[in-house]
Amino acid sequence: MRKISLIALLVLFAITSFAQNSLVWKISGNGIENPSYLFGTIHAICPDDFFLPEKLDEIIKSTDNLYLEVDMTDPQLGQKMQMGMMNPQMKNIKADLSEEQQKLIDAALIKYMGGGLAQLGALKPWALASMLAIKSGLDCPAPSSYEMELIKLAKANEKSVNGLETIEAQLALFDDIPYDQQLEWLVEAVTEMEDNKALLAQLIAAYKNQDVKALYKLMLEQEEMEKFAEVLLDERNENWIPVMTKAMGESTNIFAFGAGHLGGEKGVLNLLKKAGYKVEAVN
Repeated sequence: MRKISLIALLVLFAITSFAQNSLVWKISGNGIENPSYLFGTIHAICPDDFFLPEKLDEIIKSTDNLYLEVDMTDPQLGQKMQMGMMNPQMKNIKADLSEEQQKLIDAALIKYMGGGLAQLGALKPWALASMLAIKSGLDCPAPSSYEMELIKLAKANEKSVNGLETIEAQLALFDDIPYDQQLEWLVEAVTEMEDNKALLAQLIAAYKNQDVKALYKLMLEQEEMEKFAEVLLDERNENWIPVMTKAMGESTNIFAFGAGHLGGEKGVLNLLKKAGYKVEAVN
């Protein structure tokens, strides 16, 4: 089933069947004087696999602003994230797990996170599942972050950093996912760890090749993709378009977000085309 790969990777990799192999896209037309750009990211990747597509540095220098999913330069971001990931009244999820599940999850958390259910059990199940999927799936102690690298480049070139949505809105999306489903994902993060690791390796290889067809095929294997795509992808894409349209009417920008938001009938690429913009791959 590999359901846990959905919660960890859905917003990163749901690429569509666009023919071009590219993670960078140019937006023009529809009355804007100068083009803006899109860049599909992965939120965590090992340093040995990290790369920046050609021309990305040049694009950042040529644009006025960097837009990420959320403004990661917000000094209160860490506190807001912590609050959004905690169970109400700091409830520990341990009581909702069988004895066998407690033992399995506790051991995995201690191994990969440095603390067991006693220390981390107040976090929401989806948050624990996501962290475990990344920690156990990547063969490196300190993953690289595209977002942090982009912020560094933006600051070096005196560009402003902004968010397409708030961190509160992003975290609230997961509250719409039933608690029992979240617990199931957490259990599967432990019991299907090797399968998830293999899938993550395939996704990263396809990402490095900028192979949209391979990424799309891999995503089709996720049985519960359709069930949660509307909440985690489609609705957010729709909400971002007015923000992007306003920004492009005032300045030039690079919009960088999880590559999963690029494709599909309700993906950002198609929504921009429907809004009258010309969208073309940058190779």
